Amino acid sequence: MRYIYMMILAVTFYGCSIHPDPLKSDLEVPLAFDAASSGNNSGISAVWWESFNSPTLNALIEQAVKNSPDILIAYENIEQARLQLGISEASYLPTASLSAGSSEGTSKRDGSPSTTSKSTSASLRINYEVDLWGKIRASNEGAEARFNATKYDKDAITLSMYASVAESYFSLLGLRERLVIAKDNLNISVQLMSIVEAKYKSGSVGLLDVSRQRTSLLSQQASVESLELQSSQAKNALAVLVGSLPQGFEVNSDAFWEFKLPSVEAGLPSELLLKRPDIAKAKANVESANAATKVANAERFPSFSLTGSGGVSSSALLSFRDPTSVLSLALNAAYTLFDGGRLKDLKDVEVSKTKVAIQNYNKVILTALQESEDALLSAAYQNSQELLQREISNESSRSLDIASLQYKYGTSDLTTLLDAQNKYFSARDSEAAQRLNHLKSLVSLYKVFGGGWSNE
Repeated sequence: MRYIYMMILAVTFYGCSIHPDPLKSDLEVPLAFDAASSGNNSGISAVWWESFNSPTLNALIEQAVKNSPDILIAYENIEQARLQLGISEASYLPTASLSAGSSEGTSKRDGSPSTTSKSTSASLRINYEVDLWGKIRASNEGAEARFNATKYDKDAITLSMYASVAESYFSLLGLRERLVIAKDNLNISVQLMSIVEAKYKSGSVGLLDVSRQRTSLLSQQASVESLELQSSQAKNALAVLVGSLPQGFEVNSDAFWEFKLPSVEAGLPSELLLKRPDIAKAKANVESANAATKVANAERFPSFSLTGSGGVSSSALLSFRDPTSVLSLALNAAYTLFDGGRLKDLKDVEVSKTKVAIQNYNKVILTALQESEDALLSAAYQNSQELLQREISNESSRSLDIASLQYKYGTSDLTTLLDAQNKYFSARDSEAAQRLNHLKSLVSLYKVFGGGWSNE
């Protein structure tokens, strides 16, 4: 028996070197982003949405964390992965089975008296698979990697949910602000309609001016109804996003123009690999694939198991009177001598899957780098466009005031007035849309740079 243990020990050391080195990504990450970033080098907070100073947004995200079906599904996926990890770790332990029974039987031959036999037995069997080639260890590594990937997937879903709630809330406020602007423009149209009708009654203008102004008024009414519909639909979508029924769902409106516009520090591209859960998930998938390759490689070598069994038996019913005891210990080995290259092909399949996982990992990194550059460029552009749009809106307001006075006193025609009114409405509507785009670009910055996520 001593020689058996020595052989197992020697083979164990040899088994540590049978697996090839795990495959890794060779993608080089740039030293810096091309687009300039602004920020105070303080990093991104894990509760980044609080930077907008919106109590309503804070409450909506808190509600979504508790009720969002996507988040609840992700937590259940984590629980399943945790249980699978426990199942895999149980392979390290021996299995034990117990059996017992008692029986009585009667037999009789022709012309002979009947005979009765009784027996009672109990046995215990313990089996342990010796992990010489690291198969069980690799299987556990794979299960742990899949468990981590599931956790990172939940974190990625959570981050996406945070961003979606923020964007949906800002979109709702943007539509409500555009609705206010449309109603203001409708009121302006009503006032101008009164002026046109008064001038028509005095004979200063003809029916054409009245008809054109009425057309403009009806167009503004149609815009108001369209924005009311869009606002209601946006509210319903936000309700579902936070896990609430659309019916009866209400959202308080923060002042659309008073949101704090935070600065976001981008950091270095190399730091991005540690800040995004989707990258961590892709890396965990590579680790899982490498572990699967080890398992497939270990299948090509002999398997060893230790089996111990013991039992007692008696010729009595439901009793161990005068028992007979049995005890045995065995080392079992199994090896496939010929399978037509099946096990080798299975290992090569896992190697190929690992290469695919690495390419997916590289793709996730490349996508993250692209998203980061795009988000930095977009944030700078949207900020500049909002400032320009504000100036356009101010100028169009002055133009409308001048055109209204000129038309009222007969120094300008209705065409000039309607043109000024349309430009004013378009400018204010574009200004609200541009503020929304700016807010969304900041949310996107937080999202693409990981939203303060940390792999801890």
